[in-house]
Amino acid sequence: MKVAFLGLGRMGAPMAAHVVRAGHDVTVWNRTSGKAGDLVELGATEARTVASAAAGAEVVVLMLFGPDAVRAVLEDVLDNAPGALVLDASTVGPDAAHEFAKASHARGLRYVDAPVAGSVKPATDGTLGVFLGGADADIAVARELALLWGDPDRVRHVGGVGSASALKLCVNQGLGIMAAGAGEALRLGRDLGIDQSVLLDVLSSTAYGWYLGQKRPMVEADDFAGTTFSVDLMAKDLELAVTSADSDLEVTRACLDQAKRTLAAGHSGEDYAAITGHLAGEGEANGH
Repeated sequence: MKVAFLGLGRMGAPMAAHVVRAGHDVTVWNRTSGKAGDLVELGATEARTVASAAAGAEVVVLMLFGPDAVRAVLEDVLDNAPGALVLDASTVGPDAAHEFAKASHARGLRYVDAPVAGSVKPATDGTLGVFLGGADADIAVARELALLWGDPDRVRHVGGVGSASALKLCVNQGLGIMAAGAGEALRLGRDLGIDQSVLLDVLSSTAYGWYLGQKRPMVEADDFAGTTFSVDLMAKDLELAVTSADSDLEVTRACLDQAKRTLAAGHSGEDYAAITGHLAGEGEANGH
């Protein structure tokens, strides 16, 4: 297939590489230049504009920061890829997914929301979870590409447009709560005089085990530069969760507040485990 892949960040670049290696005719674009070198060496073509990347594409894959980033490119996609399938791997929330599907359908294009579960290593290994939301007629093509970066057992058609984006918010809401909860558990342990290493050993055998299995080295080193999923993205996704729900998600709002405070403390671009570190050290910094 002729595929345009827009967005070459931490996740997009390895995902696009799988598409190139599979033998598709791939044109790539990124908002900031300089990220396509390895993909070009693999056989991709780099485009300078969204319009030239999308021109004549059968599938346009979007792996962008969020709904505003998708809005910024969608018009050029719709103008230049008639009849194409827009495969939106960005985390945009269900309302935006419906908006983008409506715009695509009005211009004769198809739309499937296809957010992923996992971070950089699964993206590189091709073992991501992939949620697909769209019409049955569009899923076959969407699945063919999703299987290039997704674990076959974790590529799931969950319903119509928007359903995949809704499910992704539920997944990331849980991650945000885990990060904030672990931070407060560490703060509580410090306030009660428990050695942090002992506390982390024990917490690792509790419900926090999955999270600390990945993030404990960062927390112990108080160094969150090895980003796999940034605080910025977590804050965006928690905001989407809060604004997408009909109910008042009080716990999620509290975690969103902590994510924003972590960003305000200078952790933009760092791994979302910085929420844990910021919360764990906040009371100490305040002299408590």
